[in-house]
Amino acid sequence: MIHPTAFVHPKAHVEDSTIGPRSKVWQFASVIRGTVLGADCNVASGATLDGPVFGDRCIISQGVAMGPGFRIFSDVFIGPNVTICNDRWPRVSKDGFDIEALRAEYTVIVGHGVSIGANAVVLPGVVIGTGAMIAAGAVVNRSVPAGHLFRRDGRIEMIGSQHNTKRMWRAGEC
Repeated sequence: MIHPTAFVHPKAHVEDSTIGPRSKVWQFASVIRGTVLGADCNVASGATLDGPVFGDRCIISQGVAMGPGFRIFSDVFIGPNVTICNDRWPRVSKDGFDIEALRAEYTVIVGHGVSIGANAVVLPGVVIGTGAMIAAGAVVNRSVPAGHLFRRDGRIEMIGSQHNTKRMWRAGEC
């Protein structure tokens, strides 16, 4: 169902999905197979959403790739070319693959107010807590507590004082 106040660009592909009020899906985006977008979301050009569930006010940037098995809460920013993975053992053969089992239990959960930087990769089994940040280019291979920063070098630290955060950004550490 596409809400009457939602906008879907004529060159976007939306099929078997729910698009919430005032959400926008831009050209060349693909929103398919049970994807749910809440209210006021923005799906940029070239994003591929194949079954994830989003809350409200999410920004999904260009080139994002997401399949089923993901729960993304509200007010989440997902940067350009982010990939969130749902397959713990990717193989060509899909013997025994059960899409309904994948949709019944989330493989990756992203809490409220999370920001995921450009080109980050989030591996299966990860929970990213409320208000956490993921550095651009990071490979997130374990869960991130609420209010923490997952750095490119894999360290996790509390999002600290304004001084500490500014120092890290200037130094290119996050």
